Amino acid sequence: MRCLNGLTCIIIFDMTKLTLFLSLIITLAGCGPNQRILRSAESPTPGVNSAPVLSNFEQEVKAMRTANFNFIYVFRRKDAAPLDAADKKFAADHIPMEINRRKVIDDGKAIIIGSNFRLSPADEKATAERFAVEDYSKPESEIIEANANSNSNR
Repeated sequence: MRCLNGLTCIIIFDMTKLTLFLSLIITLAGCGPNQRILRSAESPTPGVNSAPVLSNFEQEVKAMRTANFNFIYVFRRKDAAPLDAADKKFAADHIPMEINRRKVIDDGKAIIIGSNFRLSPADEKATAERFAVEDYSKPESEIIEANANSNSNR
């Protein structure tokens, strides 16, 4: 290193160190995390394959459909109160043994039944008088009667 005098040499050396120091600071400042990516992780968006969360009621109806029942009925009290022992007994008396699946759902406020057998007209009328009946059955065009003969060769 050539110096004209002692003071000039010190200033040139200090300027070189200052330039290196500032270059290092600028380089390190550019190496920080990408704020846009950090913010996107804070509010995750639902994935393409994520299924919507189903309520207990919706899960039960879906399970009945998956079981391929022709007839799916939901019985609720007309006042929307939970079913009491008398309601459950009434339902048991008017839901025939042929019904494949029955379950109390919605925190005891409803009974869902699934079957390939129709309710008799008398049982339909009796349950409709006591309960609010929701029908989630297949359309008539898709229903295959459980006791119908499926052998078409006869």
